[in-house]
Amino acid sequence: MTSPSAGPVLPDVPVPEKEPPARAGRLGPVLGIAHLSWMLPVAASHTLLLALLEQFDEGTKTGRYAVLAGAGAVAAMAANIVIGVLSDRTRSRWGRRNPWILCGGFTTAVLGCAVSFTQSFPVLVLLWIGFQIGLNAVVAPLNAVMPDRVAPAHLGKASSWAGIGSLLGMGIGGVAAGLLVAAPALGLRWIFWTIPVGGLVLMLAAPDRSSTRLPRERFSGRLFARSLVPPRDADLLWAMAGRLLTLLGINLVLVYQLYVLKDYLGMSTERAGSTIALASVIHVAVSGVAIAVSGPLSDRLGRRKAFIVVSASIGAAAVVPLSATTSLWAYFTFVVAAALGFGCFLAVDQAVMAQVLPQAENRARDLGFLNIANTVPSLIAPILAAAVVPAFGYPFLFLLATVIAVAGGLCILPIRRVA
Repeated sequence: MTSPSAGPVLPDVPVPEKEPPARAGRLGPVLGIAHLSWMLPVAASHTLLLALLEQFDEGTKTGRYAVLAGAGAVAAMAANIVIGVLSDRTRSRWGRRNPWILCGGFTTAVLGCAVSFTQSFPVLVLLWIGFQIGLNAVVAPLNAVMPDRVAPAHLGKASSWAGIGSLLGMGIGGVAAGLLVAAPALGLRWIFWTIPVGGLVLMLAAPDRSSTRLPRERFSGRLFARSLVPPRDADLLWAMAGRLLTLLGINLVLVYQLYVLKDYLGMSTERAGSTIALASVIHVAVSGVAIAVSGPLSDRLGRRKAFIVVSASIGAAAVVPLSATTSLWAYFTFVVAAALGFGCFLAVDQAVMAQVLPQAENRARDLGFLNIANTVPSLIAPILAAAVVPAFGYPFLFLLATVIAVAGGLCILPIRRVA
């Protein structure tokens, strides 16, 4: 996707870039649509894949999901960084990000659809690895759009738009998964086609400026290898650790919702599906309020850290009732509290990530390293749950999630470039 007719060759110096516009303008809502388009099928796919694996073999579903999620997460981590590097160097009339987002969207949709047709677990794993590579060809460049094009003073509002899109995607995806849980192959066949639609909306409704005149260093294997080394920046590493732990604490419960409802609360598949759908509606409503308030308020106060700490604390407290009782009210208490904390986190998280980036010319690459914190939880959570639940039960898993989420919130405190 990089063209040989790039800008002039430079030595190892930072690439100068224009300051982004003061406000997100039309870009904000379009970012919301773009994030909704990929989050919706990804959110639905967790439950649908669990149901599909249950149809394969009830006795091996937990172990197989751990293998599938682990393989996908490793592929996602590598792809996010490599594609981030390539996106930073891409020169085209449509900008550095849009070609990757669009091509990755169509690749993801095709491979995701193919998942629904296979009856072989090894083939399913290979398709899922390809799916994760295509998905990260969308996500890595998309995450760089906001710091590319929005000034720091308005990152909270732009982050709120992206957060609202992600939230709606999660909510609608949860409802779709709940409705399709009895026919998971049908859901997986069609749901991923929202991703290329989001890429088209971004390219057409909020086009980026051409990147053909941007300078870049001459490509070499040594330069590429050096680009894959994470920057030695304490703020970036603390931000990565905080995001990783916070999302891990949430994922330990959310990723296993179907099994929690069936195996821990004793529900049937049909009732669990309708409960997940209702919980998704509640999650969207509560998180939407938290996002609408937290993002703009963080811009007005010029503060981000307090919102992250509060969100992690609320998320941690959300799990406590579930560890004490198997009643349905405890599950819905978890849903409401987790939604409140997650909405607050989502509203300012991307603003924090944008502010800790050390170099403007390597935004997508550095965000690729930060996005490891998005993929590692989905790698660790199933493995951790598969080890903990048989030995200690679900209550211990819930308490472990509480401790991890609190630790994630505290990691934000040492960051110096964020108030």
